[in-house]
Amino acid sequence: MTVITSKTNENIKLYRRLSSSKKARYTEKLYTLEGVRLITDAAKEAARFHCVFASDGCMEKYGETLKFLADEYKNRFYTISDELAEYISETDGTQGLFAIALMPEDIPLSDMINENGRYIMLSNVQDPGNMGTVIRTADAVGVDGIICCGCCDIYNPKTIRSTMGSMLRVPVVCSDEDSAFAALSEAGIKTYAAVIDKDAVSLTDCDFSKGGAVLIGNEGSGLSHETADRCDVKMTIRMHGSVNSLNAAMAAGIIMWELCRKL
Repeated sequence: MTVITSKTNENIKLYRRLSSSKKARYTEKLYTLEGVRLITDAAKEAARFHCVFASDGCMEKYGETLKFLADEYKNRFYTISDELAEYISETDGTQGLFAIALMPEDIPLSDMINENGRYIMLSNVQDPGNMGTVIRTADAVGVDGIICCGCCDIYNPKTIRSTMGSMLRVPVVCSDEDSAFAALSEAGIKTYAAVIDKDAVSLTDCDFSKGGAVLIGNEGSGLSHETADRCDVKMTIRMHGSVNSLNAAMAAGIIMWELCRKL
């Protein structure tokens, strides 16, 4: 097992570059992971790693758990000092396990969208934590896939952490809006615009028995009028009291539950 002691090591510099730069991630087709559960779950879901780093403290505490990773990656499994782990970590109280992973091959929209499928289409969602929460919730309730149009980077480290491993189980496709609507239409999937509008159909009155794709917009401004008008149905979550809007991830969670409730 190779020991890395320097901040100038090429793999350490690569990890730091990938963590901070979307351009670097997509140029190299690599992204970063941090945390024992996240990385071990990713390995079990057949994620491919460029390399793995484990701090001295991590090996002392989780060595038996990590044995399969050390055996699998051999010359690409490195030990680092606890100080070096703090240097590359983006979390408080790091567990000391890090990985650089290969991005999976892109999924064509036509391969993901099926007749009677249930989908969430995110339009201009910019908060990585919201994105990660939506992906994790989609995994929990059984959504068939997520389409991202003009959203934040799905490989942002905060997004990856927020998904808690669900990123590897839920199909996520990044697309332009025109292609997404065309693919959904071709598959006969009805589209629903999630809006704040007293005249829109209540979520609980929507018939998802033949599937559907629900569009959720930007955290601050929601869906654009143009995008909402392209949908087959305008739908809203009826609210009580003086509340008139919800966090994008919270709204998506409620919608996904109803979308998949009768599966």
